[in-house]
Amino acid sequence: MDQRGAPEFILEAFADPSSVRDVVRGILHTIFFLRYFSTVLPHTRDVLGLELPYVRDAEIETLIDQRVAGLVRQLETERHQSNTLTDNRGGFGLALLGGGGGASPSSSGGGGGRGQITIQFLEKRRRKTWYAMRGDDEVPWESWTIKVTVADPRTEGERAKVRRASETTLHNTIMKTVTLANSHKDHIPPITTSDSNPFPYQIHVGGVQQSSGHQHRQQQQQQQQQQQQQQKEAAVKGWATRMGIY
Repeated sequence: MDQRGAPEFILEAFADPSSVRDVVRGILHTIFFLRYFSTVLPHTRDVLGLELPYVRDAEIETLIDQRVAGLVRQLETERHQSNTLTDNRGGFGLALLGGGGGASPSSSGGGGGRGQITIQFLEKRRRKTWYAMRGDDEVPWESWTIKVTVADPRTEGERAKVRRASETTLHNTIMKTVTLANSHKDHIPPITTSDSNPFPYQIHVGGVQQSSGHQHRQQQQQQQQQQQQQQKEAAVKGWATRMGIY
């Protein structure tokens, strides 16, 4: 299977800033549990009332913690940028759900964010060349992308709604993950090694483009960032509406 033929599965995560780390970690561990072809003792952890599988492997745990920390930092940066842009646009409500200063939910500006994190499972293939030097290429055979939406509720009522929406989304995502993993197996490469885990893996966090040193370029990028932030805010509020939060 070439890289273009590797299936990619898209999952959703919805949480508030206090629970997003545990939610994303729980989904990642579930994916690894379903695609970790080694004997492991069953372990579980509670995430929003769900008992999710947990892979007790130091390398996997460390990588997940590092990448999730990077995602959380990115989301925190977006939240601060969102609040700054909201202030600059005239002081509409800072909360994503509901609004400060009497603003309606549709006009409340920031406080939320969106990001994504991707797992790739790889297989090693012998590189074919016409000259003597050879090596191995690591080719993806499957990837999972989690699209993360963070809401920042400001009232007890909003927090309760976000909590219910987070629990529902997590339950649906875990069920979808199990269904996809069990119904898509034909593409899994044959296991040809006795290593504890036969397939390498990578975890990538969606990044933010860096600006250049030229002033005109910076201005263009700032405008683009503002437009992108507005689009993200609209997408987050649309998600909240679909989940019945307001």
